[in-house]
Amino acid sequence: MSRDEGYGAEVHHFGPGGCPLDTVTFPPTGIAAIAGGCEAVTLRTSAELKAVEDWVAGPRSAPLLVDAKVAGEYGARWLEEAFRGHRGEDRAVSRAG
Repeated sequence: MSRDEGYGAEVHHFGPGGCPLDTVTFPPTGIAAIAGGCEAVTLRTSAELKAVEDWVAGPRSAPLLVDAKVAGEYGARWLEEAFRGHRGEDRAVSRAG
């Protein structure tokens, strides 16, 4: 699971227009802490991948839940681009064309 503590599509849709993001983001959550029946690890840096390597090397007694924290400030460029027309930025061009 990868998480940036926000609803990705909504953040890209409303953020570039300067809208407040308080309704489309949420506080940090420790998903690994509630991974009942699984081994779990939270990753914030690439150095923490060692825990995953150790699990893969075995022995394994349970599935592994990886809670990979994603830096939300960088976002996916393709998603922001996909929403550009929805914010009205391309509408003037399409009407004139």
